Amino acid sequence: MALVIPNPLMPDDFALQSTTRSRLESVIDGTLTFPGNGVNGLLLYGVYGTGKTTMAKLLPGWVETAKTTNFLTIGVPGQIIDTTYPNYDYAPCVQGQNGVQLISQIQQRSSFVSWNASGLHYVILDECDLLTDTAIASLKSVMNRKDVVFIFTTNHLNKIDKGVMNRSILLDLNAAPTNAWIQKISGIYASNGLTPPPANAIAGIVTAGNGSARTIFTDLDMANSLKNKQGVKP
Repeated sequence: MALVIPNPLMPDDFALQSTTRSRLESVIDGTLTFPGNGVNGLLLYGVYGTGKTTMAKLLPGWVETAKTTNFLTIGVPGQIIDTTYPNYDYAPCVQGQNGVQLISQIQQRSSFVSWNASGLHYVILDECDLLTDTAIASLKSVMNRKDVVFIFTTNHLNKIDKGVMNRSILLDLNAAPTNAWIQKISGIYASNGLTPPPANAIAGIVTAGNGSARTIFTDLDMANSLKNKQGVKP
């Protein structure tokens, strides 16, 4: 039987470090005033394949749902699912589209009244370390606004401007504890009606994956397929 790995929908679908999970849930449940206190960015960083872009695209819905529905009166932050489908701008900061013109476009679009119930505008800048110096200078000016939430992703935290970092909550998506991965993977097998591999086998796959969910899930899928070919029930 093939192993079906579902697309993540809520924070609990990600294997996260405890500090990262605490920060993320504090943003969602309002423990941290966000945006507020001069901070309106969420900066997701980690090695390739850790799910940064996937989470970045889910964050506007999580934040908007928490702010504008009664979800948190009946559910916990880790299980929040977007029910609002907010408008957001997404920009991959590739060469040729990473200059001051991009920031000017964001500033212009966000100058209009937001269609979102919270009144917030959401902007995702993927691989923001590729922004030019002039774009970063303009970005920091826009980040002084209180009605725009910026969501950044990067593989290279050391390349991020200190002023942008200072205006952001940092979410480390690098390798979560192995036990968190074992629990997550065992749950995926259970949802597929399959018996998970032994914990030490899962731990080996997680260690080899070096924090990349893409690599870990690929290796799991391959291991499951090999067992099926050998006629061994997983």
